[in-house]
Amino acid sequence: MKHVDDETLAMLAVSDEVAEDDVAEHLASCAACRAEVAAIQRVAAVTRSSSGVELTSPPERVWDRIAATIAAAPDPVVAPSAVDDSAAVDEPAAVDEPAAVDPAAGRAHAVSRRRPRRRRVVAIVLSGVGVLAVLLGIGVVSGVVPGLPSGGSETVLASTALDALPAWKGSSGTAELERDRDGRLTLVVDLRSGDDQPGAGGLREVWMMRSDLKGLVSVGFLDGDRGRFTVPSGMDTARFPVVDVSAEADDGNPAHSGDSIVRGRLSPS
Repeated sequence: MKHVDDETLAMLAVSDEVAEDDVAEHLASCAACRAEVAAIQRVAAVTRSSSGVELTSPPERVWDRIAATIAAAPDPVVAPSAVDDSAAVDEPAAVDEPAAVDPAAGRAHAVSRRRPRRRRVVAIVLSGVGVLAVLLGIGVVSGVVPGLPSGGSETVLASTALDALPAWKGSSGTAELERDRDGRLTLVVDLRSGDDQPGAGGLREVWMMRSDLKGLVSVGFLDGDRGRFTVPSGMDTARFPVVDVSAEADDGNPAHSGDSIVRGRLSPS
């Protein structure tokens, strides 16, 4: 089966729509399409968690600089016409009769034109989400695909229980490190935290840390209670065996907040 079209991927990422059987089968075996859904879900999760953020209008000097830059730009040079004006005539140009069109070719042409239009529609729908994420200073850095099926050929390399930190008593979870047949690594995280906990409705970021907790790598934000995260290519997971889920503020600061919800150390399965 060919790759799933952009419109379907977007709808699956931001809605409760259930994938048709052929689409679900393709997603289970196609890392590229899963990564596309992951990127859209990542931005959507940040946006939903940032609904209360108030955006500040830029100062007037910003607009003044933009206007000055535009005014300083050179006028475009119009190339001279290659047509000799003396050869121009006042009579209207003749209009050719429309040529016969093959119906099959017409349908193919219509399909080729419809697809870019759908992509433009999807881009417009998602552009507001993407712009808000940029304004918040948060980038799409990894893939999380909650609820989507795995490829079915993954091997669990390591796992751990995630234990609550003192400020988050009652929370718990699990983490598994998987490897697919192509050698790609995925971190699967399940989190259970009480709704009455402070900040339970905010952003939750998943990290892989060194044993001494002095080095860490963010693998993405958790949307819901379960997520599948693509481990960055080339990362030595043996050097970062600790899995940590933290509560994060919508402040655009990429650093760890210091407010860990759960944590655990991966052990070989």
